[in-house]
Amino acid sequence: MIKSVFRQMSQEEMNIESIEDIKMVHIYDLTGSAKPDGKYGVTSVLVSFGDNQQLNYTENDHCFVPFVNKVFEAYNTALDKSSIIMDETTRQIMEAGELPRHDSILGGYYQAEKLDEPHFVNASTLSKRFEPLVEYLVLGIYKTMGTEVEVIDRKSGWRGAGRLIIRAGSENRTLYFKTFEINDSTYSIKLNSFLVDNGDLLINVILYDDALSVSYKSESAGLEGSCSFKFGKDNLREIQQIEKDKEQIFYDVNAYENTFNDESRLEDEVSKLLVGLLPEKLMPCAVYRLPFGLDYLLYDMTDSSDQVEVRTFCGVFLWRDAFCADIRGWSTIKSLEAGLTLKNEAFRLCNISDNREYIQTAFLTGTGSRYKEELEGKFVLKSLL
Repeated sequence: MIKSVFRQMSQEEMNIESIEDIKMVHIYDLTGSAKPDGKYGVTSVLVSFGDNQQLNYTENDHCFVPFVNKVFEAYNTALDKSSIIMDETTRQIMEAGELPRHDSILGGYYQAEKLDEPHFVNASTLSKRFEPLVEYLVLGIYKTMGTEVEVIDRKSGWRGAGRLIIRAGSENRTLYFKTFEINDSTYSIKLNSFLVDNGDLLINVILYDDALSVSYKSESAGLEGSCSFKFGKDNLREIQQIEKDKEQIFYDVNAYENTFNDESRLEDEVSKLLVGLLPEKLMPCAVYRLPFGLDYLLYDMTDSSDQVEVRTFCGVFLWRDAFCADIRGWSTIKSLEAGLTLKNEAFRLCNISDNREYIQTAFLTGTGSRYKEELEGKFVLKSLL
């Protein structure tokens, strides 16, 4: 049974969301400057705000990223930044964090006509996005259980519904599935008639900036498994595991080298119909083609000064069958002198094409005052002609 999509914020999350009217920020190295191996330690951030309130997190804490994002947001929207107490290194990093506008990727959108309502409905692409993943998991799990499977037919329907007809052993089975969008990053898929009559398989998919996590469970079959994909400039790391009746029956780890380089042609990796969904006039540094209708492309751009290096990354989940691209951009800000590095999430958008006339860009939840004021929650249509 799919869990409720309504979730109560934890006290920790509410404390972070309350950060405003900041009085002091300090970014520092928790382990100190004397390190025999020459490596930097753990970055920490301390912020004082409001009426004598204070929060302190290190990069090893699970809420560090949303905490840092909120601190940057509060700093960027402060009326008088000069009144905020901070040392010179911290101020350099905080001022560099005012760069989430990312003109190289989003520049054209600031001048474009923006719509308050979508022209294309995002939910209409759900089944086309995840239909290949359903097929991939069904074939893989059946094979692991010792049954060869042939796909006879598959069809996608409206608002996440779909159907898969397979021949498993000596019998035909019709599997119906339904995809639910929990939020911008999380999806649940419920598959009926899996392995046994009246059996089901619940699949959860989570998109991160540079990773994909898929977990699945069938209580009727006593089956549970997961697969994860971590994307980097140099390689893709894959981990697969399956348990049957709480005993592991499959485990595999693979690393795939990135073969896309400065001499590669994007047109050899991505069809012309899909290129328009990608960031314009930019070449990725890595391209990975996954076996379930999904490509991942990574972009890496650097803007450095004498004191601070700002690197902008952009990860694209490109769903080939759905003509849909989920684009996530973020920055890492590094003090070249102190070696302190912070990750600041910057933007998130979704491109959808009708494969005939238009591409719709939908701007989702992001951070940084300029992005939030000008683009967040807006839709932009671009002609393909």
